[in-house]
Amino acid sequence: MGDTNFFRKDHHIVSDNFVALYGMCIPYKLKLLLISVYAPQSRSSKRMLWSYLASLIANWNGESLITGDFNEVRSIEERWGSVFNVQGATEFNSFISNSGLLDIQLEGYSFTWAHPSTTKMSKLDRFLMSNGLLSTFPHISALCLDRHLSDHRPILLKEVISDYGPTPFCFYHSWIDLPGFDELVKKS
Repeated sequence: MGDTNFFRKDHHIVSDNFVALYGMCIPYKLKLLLISVYAPQSRSSKRMLWSYLASLIANWNGESLITGDFNEVRSIEERWGSVFNVQGATEFNSFISNSGLLDIQLEGYSFTWAHPSTTKMSKLDRFLMSNGLLSTFPHISALCLDRHLSDHRPILLKEVISDYGPTPFCFYHSWIDLPGFDELVKKS
């Protein structure tokens, strides 16, 4: 994605909690909405943000990729050492589902944020994408890296296509003694 001819921006929106870039993914001729999020802490402010982002996605006639610090978890397993807010998770999951987004699998570390004492950890950062974009890039995943300067671990979006070549052929000498083996070989 280092190629300068990968994305052409048509216009943008800048807010206190997000930056949205509207444009075209040139090699794939895909209309693409890229949103980088830094969600607020308060539940009411997050609710307004989810609503606004959902309207941006609903009014966009193309694919969407949203990333950033959502300051919310989706399930109790994504939080360790602190209180899990069921209502906040429910609202966040509703936003994701109602917007037609999919949560990209995170590899590496399970938690993206840690308190300096590491007594509290959460998965606050993620990549969300539309189904059509995932169909275009079916081998996509997110990689959670080591934390150095921040209390958040950086995450990278990557596509890895592994081709290990043809499946090896196995042959057991005991098959030669099986009745009908010679006929099977001749017919094949």
